[in-house]
Amino acid sequence: MSKKPESVLATRISNYMLLNYNKIPFRFDIGADVPLPIGIAKRAKQLHGKWSKGYPDMFIATCRGKYGGLYLELKATKTVLDSEHTRIQARFHEVLRYNGYKVGFCCGYDECTTIIKKYMSKKRKVVK
Repeated sequence: MSKKPESVLATRISNYMLLNYNKIPFRFDIGADVPLPIGIAKRAKQLHGKWSKGYPDMFIATCRGKYGGLYLELKATKTVLDSEHTRIQARFHEVLRYNGYKVGFCCGYDECTTIIKKYMSKKRKVVK
């Protein structure tokens, strides 16, 4: 069974985080990658409410600069394809930005690691 390209990319980014930022909490939303039994899928949708569609793939839980954390939508393609799905994701990004998070799409390993490095290089935000 071959893995989906975005799943392979997520594994590579996870390894990158563990190697370079092993004290920084991060988490992947694997809901889209894992086929769930119908009962569990319904429960997950219930728990997420209206936020079940478009949730970014990854969250890095550290405050930097003016941001409360970094959300990334990983794409294995060279560019973000225009589709209803990516438009839903982009609208979700707007909500997250409004609430103080750095959010974006990243295409491929190099772009993702560049965005992470840039974010991590910002001075830590002190939350009071």
